[in-house]
Amino acid sequence: MNEGSILKKLDASPIKRYHYFITALSDAGYFLDGYDLLVIGPALLFIIPILHISVYISALIGVSTIIGQLVGGAFFGVLADLNGRKSIYQWDMLIFAVFAILSGLSQNAIELIIFRTLLGLAIGADYALTLSIIGEYSPVKGRGKLLGTGLMSWWIGGAFAVFLGYLLYPYGSFSWRYLLAAGAIPAIIVLILRRRVEETPRFAVEKHNDGEIKDIEEKIGLDNVSYANDALDNIPVNYPKRAFFTFTSWFFNDLIFYGIGIYTSTLLLELHYSTHRASLSLTLYLYLIGVIATVFFVFTADILGRKKWQEYTFLAQGLSLLILALYAIIIGRAPPLLLLFPMFAIFYFANAGGTGETTGIFVSELFPTRIRTTAMGAGTAISRVGAIISAIVFPITVNIYGPIPMEILLFIIGLLGFLITYFLGIETKNKSLESLDR
Repeated sequence: MNEGSILKKLDASPIKRYHYFITALSDAGYFLDGYDLLVIGPALLFIIPILHISVYISALIGVSTIIGQLVGGAFFGVLADLNGRKSIYQWDMLIFAVFAILSGLSQNAIELIIFRTLLGLAIGADYALTLSIIGEYSPVKGRGKLLGTGLMSWWIGGAFAVFLGYLLYPYGSFSWRYLLAAGAIPAIIVLILRRRVEETPRFAVEKHNDGEIKDIEEKIGLDNVSYANDALDNIPVNYPKRAFFTFTSWFFNDLIFYGIGIYTSTLLLELHYSTHRASLSLTLYLYLIGVIATVFFVFTADILGRKKWQEYTFLAQGLSLLILALYAIIIGRAPPLLLLFPMFAIFYFANAGGTGETTGIFVSELFPTRIRTTAMGAGTAISRVGAIISAIVFPITVNIYGPIPMEILLFIIGLLGFLITYFLGIETKNKSLESLDR
């Protein structure tokens, strides 16, 4: 790239108002994902006795949105690399709003599974696009912070879902309908505001789109730029190695988290730690810890970096669960709440502020513009396989064998995540996306 290129000027630019605008609208998709993915936990407290469903059907309801994400991420990720980010980004929230409302109107478990699967298509599309769009707009200094706000919004959405479940609990059998349909309201607002978003500068440069580049220059405030030499040389990069590292670590992150994350409120209830309402309160506290952890990441991402932080937080999650398993094995009874809650707090902090952030961010940073959303879509799909396995196997295994086997297995997964990151991870802190493609 020459010295006057738009991408060099963009990388050297301070964070401006339009960067925050793009980030906020992208984060809104993550908020809705967190809300709708985790709202099913509180909703199931109402749905299970009302619809008289088994643990197997409740598990299918829990993973239906994740299945939609798998398909939506893979399909729309490829489409966004072929036709651009903007059109999908502007319209996926319409799909979300329609099927959020229909989910709340479901008359039986089959309808609920179908509608939430279709809702997941929109979430999967946003997963493929959100970090790609933020990263492709971001300057080098501050990119980690802006990317980190995505998962912070996810946890805020999840915490809001549990809080709303807590508020609506006294209002009886229709509460779950309001919980599932409520996500349509912010989705419609985001749908309208995203009409003002331009194509990303890196995709516009890749396609030599003069009109889009001019609009981007004006909105960000970049003067006297050219893009004649912005196209990168085809310098060999070991993308299979990067794909193995990023996709496997993201798969492990979802495998270790979703079984616990989705079913925390019902798990606490089944283990006789609390009443319905108290389990929602405890779950809300854990989700708030998750929010705090993501705020910590946002303010340290460009200082601590990604690689070592991912290593340590994979280990922390595994060890917190291993301690609970060892207590139950050695003492011969379930851990008291005074031990369970701190270990869950460590688990939530390490996932939300660690691997939950870094695994997706690594994908968005380690692949070039021409295949970035395809890689994000593939990573989303592969990680959702982990989430589906976790969300189905975890509640069924705990119901049959108790929590100890799952806790030991998840410790092993955390250890594997640490080892993969230690040996294959690449530090991306304070490096331009183009330099990472060399």
